[in-house]
Amino acid sequence: MYVPKTERGKETVNRIITSSLELFAEKGFSSTSINDITEKAGVAHGLFYFYFRTKYDILDNIVKIVNLDMRKYLKLSTMGLDKRIEIEKVGMQKFLEWMKINRKYYRILIEAQVHKPESYTWYFETLSKRYSEELRKAMDEGQIIKVNPELLSYIFIGIGHMLGLRYVLWHNDGLTERDMRDLNLIIERMVSP
Repeated sequence: MYVPKTERGKETVNRIITSSLELFAEKGFSSTSINDITEKAGVAHGLFYFYFRTKYDILDNIVKIVNLDMRKYLKLSTMGLDKRIEIEKVGMQKFLEWMKINRKYYRILIEAQVHKPESYTWYFETLSKRYSEELRKAMDEGQIIKVNPELLSYIFIGIGHMLGLRYVLWHNDGLTERDMRDLNLIIERMVSP
């Protein structure tokens, strides 16, 4: 992607990315054409190619935006908490909340798994790397069990991913209060030292 230097250029790129995100979530990646994107963004067809080589470039950008947005949301939601088990409980709840608010983002991740698997892999490896660092600190402080922090990060990511698919994307019925209590109990028993 060509990084624009002017405000007008940044605005154009933002419109292209926003339009792409909406179309990919609505129609799917394969069913969305460059023409669909430029029409929705209100930009000339040639301008698309000034900033992006292909729609795969846009998918890469969107995956990075989703990753950053979700991590920022969780960081802000758990700020001020200092006990790792509490961070995990609140973090899982807030992840499902983020997913409900941003269903279209998560649909894009599913599209990336099929159409740009290296971006999909990057998304989860980046999450795990940062997550593992925080888990390692908590292990060193004796807050949670001492195990492979990368393994534990993928376990938590996997739990959140599957719960999000089941309770947000597939059925959108959410977790009941009892489900949340059960989930919190599972988290606590799973990682207590």
